[in-house]
Amino acid sequence: MVVFLLVLLLIAAIFGILGAVLKAALVIALSLTLAFALIAMGTYWYLRHRVRRFMRDMSLQQRGYPTTGTKRSGPSLPPE
Repeated sequence: MVVFLLVLLLIAAIFGILGAVLKAALVIALSLTLAFALIAMGTYWYLRHRVRRFMRDMSLQQRGYPTTGTKRSGPSLPPE
């Protein structure tokens, strides 16, 4: 594979288009690097979001009762 790439580079140099070939290879390499970085960052953000959501839901379930609401007025026990 390496020999094949070297032969292609040699042919490009003979025809005088080595600069264009190297520029195209650089663009492809940088595009793949950028795509990988964006996918990695998106995955990290999504997983962080899901973990925080899971932790919030678990903390609400552990309480067993809602923490917000209104206090009822009047006697709490029925009259005797």
